[in-house]
Amino acid sequence: MKLRKRVLAVVLSTAMAAASLVGMSTVTWAAESEKITVGMSCINLTDAGLAAIKEGADKAAEDYNMELIWKACDGDLDTQIDVIRGFIQQGVDAVWIDSVDVDGIISVVDEATDAGVIVLTAGSKVEGKENYNLVYPDLVDAEFAAKAVGEYYKDKEGTVGLIVGSAGNLVSEKRQEGFEKGMEGYPNLRLVTEQGMWDATTSMQKAEDLIRANSDLLHIHVIADGMSYGVYRAVANSGKEITLSSNDGEADALKHLEDGEYLLENLVGNGRLGYWGMVIARRLADGEEMARDQYLPTYKVPGEEIKPIIEAAGLAKGEDGYEYEIVTLEEAKQIGSQEGYVEEFNESFVPTK
Repeated sequence: MKLRKRVLAVVLSTAMAAASLVGMSTVTWAAESEKITVGMSCINLTDAGLAAIKEGADKAAEDYNMELIWKACDGDLDTQIDVIRGFIQQGVDAVWIDSVDVDGIISVVDEATDAGVIVLTAGSKVEGKENYNLVYPDLVDAEFAAKAVGEYYKDKEGTVGLIVGSAGNLVSEKRQEGFEKGMEGYPNLRLVTEQGMWDATTSMQKAEDLIRANSDLLHIHVIADGMSYGVYRAVANSGKEITLSSNDGEADALKHLEDGEYLLENLVGNGRLGYWGMVIARRLADGEEMARDQYLPTYKVPGEEIKPIIEAAGLAKGEDGYEYEIVTLEEAKQIGSQEGYVEEFNESFVPTK
């Protein structure tokens, strides 16, 4: 825990310093490296979260002498497999994959690594032979959110809605599993789950269905900010007192938190995620050795209304001694900013070894 706090302090201090150096490059070690090409295979490019990942990755490409080729598969596994095979045939140096189906993608991941291509699988851990997994603690993060909501409503009976992504996507499944686990301790709350398919409009429709079907609906938790904006519109249009929480820590979601419209956020930072992934790709291409599983720290960002409830319940300390990093709204803004993550993942950054 002390190490994580020290890392957090460094991130915050460097982010503040970087704010006065906008436009000045902090990257030096990659300047003499040869350009590498990375094929970027994603579920779609319309989701707000994926758009933010692209923004961060594109910034890293500028900083680290990389060319990124973006291809979306619109949630179709066969299309994604074809896209990855196309990247292999093009002779790319690396492939970054936001997988539609973690099991269905294994064979083509192995095809790529057998061909000498560096493969990075983002969020969803893929059990290939030699790929690198870019992961974060989805299960325990979602469990924390559920317990926070449970404590907030521990004296009421009603329904809690959960909007997840899509079947077969491990990020979605782990966040669902974690939230369900956290809700087990609150039998006064009934959990109802819908799939938002990583789309704000679909999520809005699913939220409208939840509101119509459950007159006792108290809260909706959404596993990704991009979907949460549609859910927010559905709740606002209903005129009902239904609270919301979400995951990612994007700027728009943090604004909802600041305005009291969300109870809780979990900061991954999609721009931060995209930048980090490309730094890992660059380091691997340059021959650096590191663990197959690379871990990105996340941060809990409670709103003013729920913060004292979280503190009173002692939720910062999870199971088996796991300790959650809880930050203020202002700290979250700094960590998730472009200046913040450029400094966090600079030449002094140490990947998981």
